Amino acid sequence: MTTIRGRVVRGDGMGRTLGFPTANVKTRGKAPRGVWKVLVRGTTVGERVGACNVGVRPTVGGLKLVVEVHIPGFKGNLYGRTLTLEFRSRIRAEKKFASPAALKAQIHRDVLATMKP
Repeated sequence: MTTIRGRVVRGDGMGRTLGFPTANVKTRGKAPRGVWKVLVRGTTVGERVGACNVGVRPTVGGLKLVVEVHIPGFKGNLYGRTLTLEFRSRIRAEKKFASPAALKAQIHRDVLATMKP
């Protein structure tokens, strides 16, 4: 099981625009690519399940590798905080979607998949 730790930095706000705000985690650790169910730990969030994308975000024209995690039900500011992500199970590979609407629908399904035991 892979675990990484990093500081939350500002992203471009695309997750929030799609209705799924994410914490962008800057890490030196090597994270496995794709969309994952993760266990998120941190002083502000406690211990929660999240949906994490590790990739370049091809649908929105991304070029650099990012680690971003959506924590369902969490409301708050994580900028500058340190999070630990424990990668539990792979949901799917990263892919390019035909539209932001198609991406949003898939993210919704991904988040639902994280809720399954």
